[in-house]
Amino acid sequence: MNIVTTHVNTDFDGLASMIACTKLYPNTKMVLPGKVKRNVKEYISLHKDVLKFEAPSDINDKEIDKLIIVDTASAKRIGSLSRLIQKEVDIMVYDHHPILEGKKPQWRVEEVGATVTILTEELMEKGVDISSFEATSLILGIYEDTGNLSFAQTTSRDLKAAAFLLEKGAKLSFISQFISKPLTENQKSLLETLMDNMENLDFNGWNVVVCTASLDEFIGGVGELTHKLGKIEDVDAVFTLVKMIDRIHIIGRSFNENLPISKPIVEMGGGGHPQSAAATVKDKDLAAIRQEFIALLNKLPSPLTAADVMAQPVKTIGPDVSISEASRIMLRYGHTGLPVVENDNLLGIISRTDVDKAIHHELTHAPVKGFMSTNVITTSPKTSLKTVRQKLTQYDIGRLPVLDDSKKMIGIITRTDVLKVIHGSQAPRWHKPLYTFSDYSMAEPSENLMEVINTRLPKKIQGLLWLIGQKAQKEGFKVYAVGGFVRDLLLGVPNHDIDIVVEQDAISFARKIVKYLGGQIKEYQKFGTATITLKDGMKIDFATARMEFYPFPAAMPEVEETTIKHDLYRRDFTINTLAFRLNSDKFGDFLDFFEGSKDLEQGSIKVLYNLSFVEDPTRIFRAFRFESRYSFHMDDSTMGFLLNALENNVMQKLSGTRIFEEFQAIVLEPNPSVILIRALELGVLDNIFGKCSNPQQLKQNFKHTMDSIVCLKEKGILEKKDFILVYLLVIINSYPKKVFEIILKDFNLDKGSRIIIRNFFDVGLERIEKLKSNKHLDPSEIYDSLNGLSVHSLCAMMAIADNDLLKNRIFLYLEELHKVDVEITGNDLKEMGIKPGPVYSKIISRLRQQKLNGEIHTKDDELNYIKSLDLKERGR
Repeated sequence: MNIVTTHVNTDFDGLASMIACTKLYPNTKMVLPGKVKRNVKEYISLHKDVLKFEAPSDINDKEIDKLIIVDTASAKRIGSLSRLIQKEVDIMVYDHHPILEGKKPQWRVEEVGATVTILTEELMEKGVDISSFEATSLILGIYEDTGNLSFAQTTSRDLKAAAFLLEKGAKLSFISQFISKPLTENQKSLLETLMDNMENLDFNGWNVVVCTASLDEFIGGVGELTHKLGKIEDVDAVFTLVKMIDRIHIIGRSFNENLPISKPIVEMGGGGHPQSAAATVKDKDLAAIRQEFIALLNKLPSPLTAADVMAQPVKTIGPDVSISEASRIMLRYGHTGLPVVENDNLLGIISRTDVDKAIHHELTHAPVKGFMSTNVITTSPKTSLKTVRQKLTQYDIGRLPVLDDSKKMIGIITRTDVLKVIHGSQAPRWHKPLYTFSDYSMAEPSENLMEVINTRLPKKIQGLLWLIGQKAQKEGFKVYAVGGFVRDLLLGVPNHDIDIVVEQDAISFARKIVKYLGGQIKEYQKFGTATITLKDGMKIDFATARMEFYPFPAAMPEVEETTIKHDLYRRDFTINTLAFRLNSDKFGDFLDFFEGSKDLEQGSIKVLYNLSFVEDPTRIFRAFRFESRYSFHMDDSTMGFLLNALENNVMQKLSGTRIFEEFQAIVLEPNPSVILIRALELGVLDNIFGKCSNPQQLKQNFKHTMDSIVCLKEKGILEKKDFILVYLLVIINSYPKKVFEIILKDFNLDKGSRIIIRNFFDVGLERIEKLKSNKHLDPSEIYDSLNGLSVHSLCAMMAIADNDLLKNRIFLYLEELHKVDVEITGNDLKEMGIKPGPVYSKIISRLRQQKLNGEIHTKDDELNYIKSLDLKERGR
């Protein structure tokens, strides 16, 4: 026999979960372990003809095969039924409260708003039919435990489960009847007592209310009263300590998402969620328990302050700076406003709107002091985040300068900074993800990546990073591992190209590392970067944290030093903005300012700002490469920005050298053809080269190019370094003739590559028709047609023609014919009395022709053949 039970003082989630189990596990009996909440008792009484329960005392332990426990995993909370835990009974648990230890693999313990959500999902998956009454019972559990879907722990899964139950006929009218019930007279009296005994206390900056009461009887609903007190008082948290007969009930509710309150309650023997927790203490004095609990509240974590979230250093301007210069600075740094400062004193703020209005009125040369707002709302670094948020909304401002005690501005907070903290990884963004991704072993991002580093990186690299971090700590540098190295670490993709950003002078730090670890260093003073090569050949790139400004579209960026956050903001896509600290005191601390890990998990490629492709069009190629390499996709907004950039012909602003460099990177990807087809379909190639003569044919040619390259590479005939010329030949063949000259002139090709390209178009193309014709060709004819063409040209011919006969003839040439040579030398001819001159090459050519066609084989055959020639042919 199976039985299902829940915790003592059963609530609607416990009841609903038991009912759901009877649907999932047929012939399962429900057992109430003890007292139930008042509203649940009334619901059971109303439906006593439908809801049947067994008493714990009526259970024959020997008949129990399976015990299902719902809405708790604690044996202490299921009353006398805990006796079954020690017996040979199969135990199954469904719960949504965190379990610190003892969790079994088969248990369903998941972070959702209500336990019944987990069970409802199983009903949905298994297609179990439920009645309107059952749906109503289940939805009561969801609504009660999620505060009508409003508590912080509510998830999308809870809403989906509720939607399913509504479709099954759940009656929402029961919600108001049994969950939002008016207080009883006893509850009203208890609420008044709690308010009379209310203390407003400050714990590490949190505004907390502690209320106490002592009763001679049990009154239910203390949790609801605690919640009401929080709404009445508008505080960060409320704790109620109520003694009822011989037990003290401790209830906690947090009303600030950044204040977890479960820890002190857990230390009192209770449990729950970060925002909602409870404990029961037996046979103790209320005053003593209150004193003990107050001591625990002193350990609450300090709240976030303005100093924790502010951006620094702050870009400021002087009061005499012109409107045009202010506009240029805003564009350069991506700011929508600038503080106006003189002698460290904050005079005002000039906004983008103010600047635009001045420009509209042709006042570009006027100083900003005539347009700035002087009534500036400020805050101190110790101000709580809650107060910061209130100031931003109360005064409807977009930025809040942070001033120290001497009134010097030390930072600034924007709405975005606050939203990032409030909403975490779910902070509102311009871009919405459309795609999901699950092909890689994506590591779960956390506050510290130490475990990921230890399990995914070779020991050698782990040790190297740790040594660099120790040196940084000792020398006073702030250093970070960044970019593709961190991205691939999270994805589980091998990548040992280490990029390190230093928040001071990277070159100076790199010198110290070389002195510390040995090796060689190459410095690039202009860009503040350095590359060190260790004794074992490993290379590490160091870069000073910097901002980049593009003075005009497609320009090379101007650079200046900044913080790690600004450095990451200049990156191409959010998935490349990830970093972790290397300093030994915070080694592995994860930095994700722009939700890159979320986009990485969802396989979404997003730019960080809408002019990204305009400022650097090469990012378009990189987007295609990441799409192909990781099976990612650009989101709608990013795609829109890309297409808009192409409409403005941004690719034409790139130099041929930069385009060639991007093509070189593309052909080194696992499947270059996929990337180039994407570039063709979206109009990128046309934006560079003009109108393609036959896009569909070029698309097919790209596919055949990859096939031909793979084939020749497997035969050891073609190497990776050769790929770029093959693809260029295929591209040039499909575009106007001017492209031929553009590539030769602008693509920074070496002399040999230029000769290969000219030879292909002067000779190679015209020979395709001959080689793919069904007409019989002697081996010597095939040799003569292909001799002098590079392997790149032959590969391109295979791709363009896509003809099996042509391919076979090229393979014959590459594998056999081009290796055929004559054994006769010039000395042999001289000894035969033939005078040196052009006739030598003619004779050698005739010999090779005969040998290719199988007419002669040995050196004696060659000598006899020469003797058979008439005197004129022999040059006598």
